[in-house]
Amino acid sequence: MKFEWDKVIPSPELRWITCAENRECARFEVPMDYTNPSGDKVAIALTRIKAKIPSESKGYRGPILFNPGGPGGPGVELIENIGEDLQRLLGDEYDIVGFDPRGIGRTTPRISLFDDDFERTFWEHDALSIVNASTDSLAREYARSYVTGQLAAKKANHTSQYVSTALVARDMLSITRAHGRDKLQYWGFSYGTVLGATFSAMFPDNVERLIIDGVVDFADYYEGRWYSNLLDTDKILKYWLNECVAAGPACPMHDDSTEAISQRVHNVFEALRVQPFPVLNGSIYGILELGPVKKLLFQTLYNPFTFLPAFTKALAALEAGDGLPMFSLLQAGKPVPKCDKDPLVVLPLHEAGAAVACGDALGAGRDIESIAKHLEELSDLSVFADVWTVLTRIGCVGWSNVPKERYGGPFNTTTSFPLLIIGNTADPVTPLAAAKKAAAGFRNSALLTVNTPGHCSIAGTSPAASKYIRDYFREGSLPPEGTVCEVEDKLFGLKKDLVTGLSAEDQEIVEAARAISAKAHVGLFF
Repeated sequence: MKFEWDKVIPSPELRWITCAENRECARFEVPMDYTNPSGDKVAIALTRIKAKIPSESKGYRGPILFNPGGPGGPGVELIENIGEDLQRLLGDEYDIVGFDPRGIGRTTPRISLFDDDFERTFWEHDALSIVNASTDSLAREYARSYVTGQLAAKKANHTSQYVSTALVARDMLSITRAHGRDKLQYWGFSYGTVLGATFSAMFPDNVERLIIDGVVDFADYYEGRWYSNLLDTDKILKYWLNECVAAGPACPMHDDSTEAISQRVHNVFEALRVQPFPVLNGSIYGILELGPVKKLLFQTLYNPFTFLPAFTKALAALEAGDGLPMFSLLQAGKPVPKCDKDPLVVLPLHEAGAAVACGDALGAGRDIESIAKHLEELSDLSVFADVWTVLTRIGCVGWSNVPKERYGGPFNTTTSFPLLIIGNTADPVTPLAAAKKAAAGFRNSALLTVNTPGHCSIAGTSPAASKYIRDYFREGSLPPEGTVCEVEDKLFGLKKDLVTGLSAEDQEIVEAARAISAKAHVGLFF
């Protein structure tokens, strides 16, 4: 039976009720404007996997809050998906808590630009996936984004003033204090690193344990540039091609050299650019175009060990003249529009996420000339510049919301407990350089590097990294300077067995980490 969130009465105290097996939910009331605590309220939706020992027990370690990224990612769904695995990884003494930030998911009031799902689908069905598919693509998507921004001004102007990262940071402190504690325990991914760093800079004396994982360049984000994200993206393409050569026939696109495979991939993409590919198989029909296929490849780079093998297989089939596997991948997971005006329908990230990101942003030009120049500069960094511009910079065109509170920096302070900052060597949207920059700013922090492709440390299974994360929360220990952790995953061929010779506790950590890597989809930007 579906849990009815709207039947839960918001309360200024945390009142947990059972909402699913092994899960409790609450709607926590906070001021919309913290300078006017008696004014309008926000009802924050929270869910938790409760600690397996009583909260009054000496061994109880309190709540850990999580944010999956975005901005616009719902923390409630993250815990629904991997909450039990996170508890297995970190320990039964913790409450594992997810929350939907202001304007997002089941938190009310929320940002919604359309009256129902069909209106939303009708408007978005012809949105472009890349901005250089034709001579007018950039101008066309610019015009669409302008209309979307104006819809936001009409439908969500009041709420959009109160969804900034700084206000969500205040909400996290309120949630922590509602648990009877004064210091935050937190693990944030992707945009969640902006949120975690903002909290740490605003409230440096209220940090107990705080991980930022898959780190955004904070200055770049708050300036609205979205430029530095693609510094390491194309490294994953090289990794993909190298692994395909090494795997031999186990890779569906295998060839004698990376250059040969690269040329074949290029040929398939160029063929789609010149001529979209028709697909007709029984009741399944449609066309494959370059933009959606290229965007899908970009998205697989977030979780390459989970998704890139299937994409490679579909690409090989398309090369051979069969477009059905690729078409099926594109259709998988697409929401089916609903006729009713369901107040709990899962909204696209860009709808509420744009309210957060565009309100936080300050300084970057939103005129078409600035965006065209931005696209040109990004193209020198990555072949995915045309995808990234659609997903980020152009999404703020037409938005005019000014937040009631904005932080934006600086991020150079000493916190009451050191931050653990994690970066991957080949992350598609949060390069290692940003993690190093953050570690230099938070002066007592520690940097942990994971030698893997993918977005955030949980993109791959690293026994060593998982152990460092667990020990950080439980013991307060930090990895030695210069620590680099390897992963146990392969793209093609047989997966490695779980490492052997471990204690029962460490084996449990590795198994939990592998489950998280297989199921988590964190950090997707709007």
